[in-house]
Amino acid sequence: MLEWIRKVAVERPKVLGTLMILVGAIFVVSMGWWGFSAYKSGKPGIVARINGTPLYATEFSRDYEIMKNNYQRLLNGALGKKILTELNFPGLVLRNMIFRQLWIDEANHLHLVVPDAVVVSEVSRIPFFQEGNPPAFSSKLYTQFLLETHQSAKDFEQSIREDLLVQRAQVLVRAIQTPAAPTDEKTATSLDDWQKKRLALQEETLQSFQMQLENRSNVKIDQEAFKKLSKSLL
Repeated sequence: MLEWIRKVAVERPKVLGTLMILVGAIFVVSMGWWGFSAYKSGKPGIVARINGTPLYATEFSRDYEIMKNNYQRLLNGALGKKILTELNFPGLVLRNMIFRQLWIDEANHLHLVVPDAVVVSEVSRIPFFQEGNPPAFSSKLYTQFLLETHQSAKDFEQSIREDLLVQRAQVLVRAIQTPAAPTDEKTATSLDDWQKKRLALQEETLQSFQMQLENRSNVKIDQEAFKKLSKSLL
């Protein structure tokens, strides 16, 4: 299933450790700003199937470029082929996309919904679509973005809806582990320690639950198609 991806994507002791730490943060940035799996025109080729849901080459290629651009923006520099290869960057992107779909499936299983009004509000708050002082949503910038990325508003907004579903499902899982707040309010240290403990427990719970999602998932990867596509992107 995902073992072979994990092996080459994570167990790289000589690779830049700082970049590996940033993977999770960059994933969130990508989701929040652009919406994953938004480009669905044509859909030539299937890289994988996650619980029956196809992951198309166009979707993978787009998310690859999004994550790569986010890395470069955060590090203020280009990532060469050598670093991308050492990181097995395509493997990291694929793994993130697989887990995202697993969380979407779980959100649907929990019957979570994101109303249209919430999606519209989320899109309007994306800095990339704002202009002026004070910043305000620009339909012109939004339309320009859709044209440049060859996608419809419907597809992009569905992508945002799915991002929000993932966030809501993860919030519910994190809420499972919320230790009681300290009764001693005399010191800031006790509250600070409680907050650190709460965050650690919630993160541990989230990772454990995600592992359960992986263990009971049905993920089929077309390794030949994936390797060919990865080679063309590196």
